[in-house]
Amino acid sequence: MAGVLQFLALGILAIAPGSVRAQCASLPTCTLLWADEFPGTAVDTTKWEFMIGNGSAYGIPAGWGNNELQYYTTNNATVANGELTITARQQAAGGLNYTSSRLRTKNRGDWTYGRFEMRAKLPTGQGLWPAFWMLPTATNYGGWAASGEIDIMESKGQNPTQIFSTLHYGGQSPANTFSGSSSYLPAGTAGNYHTYAIEWQNGEIRWYIDGQLVSTQNSWYSTAGPYPAPFDVNFHLLLNFAVGGNFVGSPNGSTVFPATYVIDYVRVYGSPAGQPTGQLVFDDMEHGNPFANGWFAFNGTVGGGGLDPNSTDLPPANGGSKSLQTGWGSGGSPGYFGGFGRTRPMDITGMTHFSFWINPDPGQDYVLEFNIQDDDNGDGIITPVADDEFQYNCHVGPSGPCAISGGGWQQVSVPLSSFTADNSNLYGGNDILDTKPVSAGGNGQMIQMVVAVISNSGADASFRTDYWVFKNLTDTDGDGVLDYLDNCTLLANPTQVDSDNDGFGNRCDGDLNNNGATNAQDTILFRQQLGQPSTPPTYNIGDLNGNGAVNAQDTSLFRQLLGQPPGPSGLVP
Repeated sequence: MAGVLQFLALGILAIAPGSVRAQCASLPTCTLLWADEFPGTAVDTTKWEFMIGNGSAYGIPAGWGNNELQYYTTNNATVANGELTITARQQAAGGLNYTSSRLRTKNRGDWTYGRFEMRAKLPTGQGLWPAFWMLPTATNYGGWAASGEIDIMESKGQNPTQIFSTLHYGGQSPANTFSGSSSYLPAGTAGNYHTYAIEWQNGEIRWYIDGQLVSTQNSWYSTAGPYPAPFDVNFHLLLNFAVGGNFVGSPNGSTVFPATYVIDYVRVYGSPAGQPTGQLVFDDMEHGNPFANGWFAFNGTVGGGGLDPNSTDLPPANGGSKSLQTGWGSGGSPGYFGGFGRTRPMDITGMTHFSFWINPDPGQDYVLEFNIQDDDNGDGIITPVADDEFQYNCHVGPSGPCAISGGGWQQVSVPLSSFTADNSNLYGGNDILDTKPVSAGGNGQMIQMVVAVISNSGADASFRTDYWVFKNLTDTDGDGVLDYLDNCTLLANPTQVDSDNDGFGNRCDGDLNNNGATNAQDTILFRQQLGQPSTPPTYNIGDLNGNGAVNAQDTSLFRQLLGQPPGPSGLVP
């Protein structure tokens, strides 16, 4: 058995540079658009442009805007043996004490959406700063960072196992902001090859290390454009190796020069431009004028109110730069104060929940009737005799239960199954909420969301709200990873590791002999290693658990018998 286990480990870990082409984790239709495998003996300048100097030649403050200590040259980037090596040297140039290289694909490779991937070995040492990142090719939304920045991988040489994943956005500096997270490489592997990637879609960016999802962001803003700006235009790639700077601090006597940042490959995969299947943003409320962005308001039988933008009261997450402020009153009489809504046709098929942030003022008691109105006859408008609506009542009061008045910002998530057909205003539909357009064979897409405000006490109804979004929160295997991001939905696989990069998580990867199919041959292989007969007497060759099917559950059973964690097999040479 020890020999089998050793062979399994070698089969997973002994990977030569350039030998693995990772599949897009959540983009099954992606295709390879662009790549540099670094053949030959020099940087391919049809793909990469060298950036030279200290930044001033590009309109960037000296020190590349970060008080960096290196002068970039063309001499510090070399190609050999299928690798690009960027070398940082303690060497005087341009009035600075260090040299290195910085390359970009601007106007040679520019993309909106896709998977962007690099396999590299990172340097170690105080004050060393390797990066793999993206900038907008044109500053459509203004100067940095209003037009955005995507940091796929940044590392501090003094702690090379910590990898940073960051977005920069908002207004032009100093009105910019950022959000992100950091992840850690396995202990002792900082000097090894690792793969760093993002998958960028309309409204969501996901970060991966060695095929494992480590971070997801779907909330940002630009002061110069509506969501999903600024991340909805062409960006290009950058590779650079900085020395010193605000992020890492200066080198010290322990830093060894020359230091190297070694890149095995860079690849770009194309993908559909649509939003990810897990989330659809109805509105992020980044409006100076809501009424110019599809919103409307109407008065009721005993009261009235309206809508305004609010830039000072924002939720703790997904806040951007504005929320939507609304207030309703009657002078003391309870009843129907009026309402508001937004016209935005959307196909929310596949979504399971509606989510929103709300901050209700204290001392109030009212019901918000959320109404999804869908277009059953496919004419693009809502009419009572042809269409229908589905309602959810959110009770806001001192004890909720939907939201607590005076309780500060609260995030409410409502299962779409809790929206029930309401025929009091729209009565001509079929009472089926799937919201797929009739033209696509559905029962009618959502045209608008309308909210009625009904006071229980006569007190005003006033609150701020933000980030209305439809989500798919299905987690079939209960491992904490939603199905749309899960590479194994039948068996718990919370780490999402896919050691052989075949698109199946280790827990579900039943193709033990790597022939492209999961079948009886795989379980026979394990039987042989266990010293068991290939054909058991009571059930089919591959059906180890006797459930009538040969699948990943059977091979997972044998993995457990081997005492092995789930994953691709090393049994096949």
